[in-house]
Amino acid sequence: MPKYRIGCSGFLYDSWRGTFYPEDLPPKRWLSFYVGKLNSVELNVTFYRLLKKEAFERWHKETPPQFSFSLKGSRFITHVKKLKDVELPLLTFFNTISPLLEKQEIVLWQLPPNFRANMKNLEEFIAAIKPYPVRHVFEFRHKSWINRKVFKMLTESNIAICMADWPEFIDELPATADFVYMRRHGEGGSYATNYSTEQLKKYAKRIKEYLKMGKDVYIYFNNDALGYAPHNAMELGSILEASLPAGLKASALLKKEKPKKSKATKKKAVKKAVKKTKAKKAVKKTAKKTAGKTTRKTAPKRAVKKTAKKAAKRSASAIKAKKKRR
Repeated sequence: MPKYRIGCSGFLYDSWRGTFYPEDLPPKRWLSFYVGKLNSVELNVTFYRLLKKEAFERWHKETPPQFSFSLKGSRFITHVKKLKDVELPLLTFFNTISPLLEKQEIVLWQLPPNFRANMKNLEEFIAAIKPYPVRHVFEFRHKSWINRKVFKMLTESNIAICMADWPEFIDELPATADFVYMRRHGEGGSYATNYSTEQLKKYAKRIKEYLKMGKDVYIYFNNDALGYAPHNAMELGSILEASLPAGLKASALLKKEKPKKSKATKKKAVKKAVKKTKAKKAVKKTAKKTAGKTTRKTAPKRAVKKTAKKAAKRSASAIKAKKKRR
């Protein structure tokens, strides 16, 4: 049965002290407080840099079994490499976040606004992320990506398009996967506006429609600048709980979730991907060495032939000279 996740884009914000977190609560206990209010969080820190494995291990220990994480993919992959030739960066990314795999359900790949649709890059990237056992979602920032070819490619791979209220962009897009992913950035993408109860009711209505279609729903509030995000997320949760039909309400509760892959299964899949990538790297390295050896072997032969030709020419010249002298 479908489920829904509601959370914020991060949880470590000083501006939340006194507005969401108690004034006297130390930052090291903020996550424990957060998980008592919401059932998921989207981590943006992984977009900017990769932390040490210990950080992911700590977050895993500090959260209950039913809590879930959505991680933002590295900007090196999306903004620098533009999705091309990223097998090794992907390997590094997933290897680092592996301690969190049991609770990690989504990886969000946010593309830059100046990155126009490139079907070849997209196709290669989808093939590269296929071995990793998580759900994937793209947040496109350039309108050229909003086309039927992209929708078809994502649908075939069960990859979602992020539905975001980004300025001058389309919020309600086709549901290309068995789940829906929504981000609320604040009015005008300001990250600082408060959503009204009426707006939240509209979002609740959309979520209910997706749930009735049998799709899981993930929604994250990114209007974190002034501490509105957690309050908007909690209010939306209350609206949904009060308005969902009995069947869907039961399925939305974390205790009623459908079984998911175990940590061991996910780790096995990641190890398989790691092994495959390393094997490809080894093949390339061997090919280079072989090419080098071949060059070294053939080079002397070419030199001998060249020397022989020169010697033959000199001999012919000498014979002609003798004949003339005679």
